[in-house]
Amino acid sequence: MKRNLLSFPEIVLRRAQRQPAKIAYRFFRGPALSFETLTFHALWEQAAGLAYLMQYHGLSNQRALLVCKSQKNFVVAFFACLLAGTVAVPTAPPRRQSLLSRLALIVHDAQAQAIIFDCDELQQADLESNRGALVKLDMRFCVRSEDQAGFSARCAPWLPTDEAPALLQYTSGSTGNPKGVVISHANLMHNSAAIQDAMAISEESSVFGALPLFHDMGLVGGVLQSMYSGCVTSFLSPAEFVQYPERWLLIVSAFQVTISGGPNFMYELAARAIKSEQVQDIDLSGWRVAFCGAEPIRAATISRFTQRFKEIGFKPEAFYPCYGMAESTLFITGSHVGTIPTVCNQEGAEVVGCGVPRHDTHIEIVDPDTLNRLPEGCIGEIWVRGSSVAQGYWMRPELTRRTFQACLLNDDTTHYLRTGDLGYLRNGELYVSGRLKDLIIMNGRKYAPQDIEQEAERSHCALRQAGGAAFGVSEGTVERLVIVFELEREWVRRHLEWPSIISAIHLSISTAHGVPVNDVVLIKPGALPRTSSGKVRRTQCRLDYLARRLDRAVLPQDQSR
Repeated sequence: MKRNLLSFPEIVLRRAQRQPAKIAYRFFRGPALSFETLTFHALWEQAAGLAYLMQYHGLSNQRALLVCKSQKNFVVAFFACLLAGTVAVPTAPPRRQSLLSRLALIVHDAQAQAIIFDCDELQQADLESNRGALVKLDMRFCVRSEDQAGFSARCAPWLPTDEAPALLQYTSGSTGNPKGVVISHANLMHNSAAIQDAMAISEESSVFGALPLFHDMGLVGGVLQSMYSGCVTSFLSPAEFVQYPERWLLIVSAFQVTISGGPNFMYELAARAIKSEQVQDIDLSGWRVAFCGAEPIRAATISRFTQRFKEIGFKPEAFYPCYGMAESTLFITGSHVGTIPTVCNQEGAEVVGCGVPRHDTHIEIVDPDTLNRLPEGCIGEIWVRGSSVAQGYWMRPELTRRTFQACLLNDDTTHYLRTGDLGYLRNGELYVSGRLKDLIIMNGRKYAPQDIEQEAERSHCALRQAGGAAFGVSEGTVERLVIVFELEREWVRRHLEWPSIISAIHLSISTAHGVPVNDVVLIKPGALPRTSSGKVRRTQCRLDYLARRLDRAVLPQDQSR
């Protein structure tokens, strides 16, 4: 076990000592754009105080679930885990029974010994670990303000080895059950350095995000990057962004944000939903890096957002497509800052370039069946190696071997991470074209479901943005194409027009892809199975379709049955 790198516990203490009054984080809420702040020193006081209590309860080298509704509480709790030597297990707060069940699953799988929370749902929840009752630390009461200085003074910051686990990042489960990715302290440092380099982040930068902090993009790209680079990062809750997307641009303008972004749907929602009068007096010219990742990036969205907001200063070269995943901590590839994104036409579909790897990260495009390296321009599975690649899946040695220790044919000395994503290289840049497990194969041809979903969405205004799932269903030796799509709320009662919607989907897919649609199911708004980060769960949608569990939009005469 070696210790060569500086670690985040040391960085937290150094920032508090050297930049005590500098604002590290802002937490926005409400139409007035009011916010709470945490300086580097205040963060240290609160996190170290909680860390002392965790050490007192014997939680060093143990695992603790972080279940916080408050973004501020989450940030404090996460750094407290690092300072205490506790392996953090971030997860979504329970809003319904299904998420409470998922929490119980993660508690059992992670063999968690504690839960740090700030929500009433967990006050009486019966969540037990494999080794007995959980230690419950309620963020609202466990560290009183008058106790913080005394507790933090008693905290001895953990000095981890490079290989020591820092967190278990449970995957969102878009293609299967959630799995805990073991991310080491060295992984966090390497990936933070790659992000800082790729996006040219400095202490003078200002970052803004409206992403779930329990996910890798919000956690590593937001919470940790601020601490690593010494810059200020501002947060808005994802729920508030979805309801009031104009607040994103208002904050970028008012607080001179230079780096901000998120998944494709954020840009699409902003371009479609924000009214001109809501942003007419703002200036986006200081927005230098508008990163976009975590889901397929649509060229049409880039164009629509750029055209929509160019009059208030948004520059096309600010768009920054990138690619990453929890299994590689977060960041794998990214564009060059200040360049207009590249778009290639691949078999009739526009594919956005996601840039190049940084530092020691290396990519190969591999035939997933023969395990041969493929030449430039050929589509295959994306394989990754480098210091940001995580250690594996928690307590799943066989899956870890298959996923994290893959070898090219005739070369068993170099191990790669198999991402499960499809893509190709062109002039050294990565283009991501789909997900291996989601591929639809009909009559010997392969179709990316997102291409079919995008075409279906464009076919009729009644269909919700990014609200569909396309998948194949086997019927004997024949593969059938099924499309499930959410209706916009105002169309749920317009049942007389549903046949025209279905016909529009059939015609659009047949014309664009030359493939027949065997079944179209219209479902209620919000009924599409999704992960906690909003990604479509196509596999689950397919299972629900086969089991007739989809929440279908129904005709009035059917509601009384």
